[in-house]
Amino acid sequence: MNIQQHLTTNSLTWKEIELDLFRALQNAFTELFTALLEDIDRQLAETRDKRRYHLKDK
Repeated sequence: MNIQQHLTTNSLTWKEIELDLFRALQNAFTELFTALLEDIDRQLAETRDKRRYHLKDK
């Protein structure tokens, strides 16, 4: 088997590369966005008007 045949038969397709990259970016974005929203939630809880708004879930 020559090098060209090896590269075309044993490598990923562009579609597979695209899907793998999309999933990796999706996971990274999910983790980043979750951390961002949790940080915003903490900041809101710390700076709220405690006489007017009270936490219900804590």
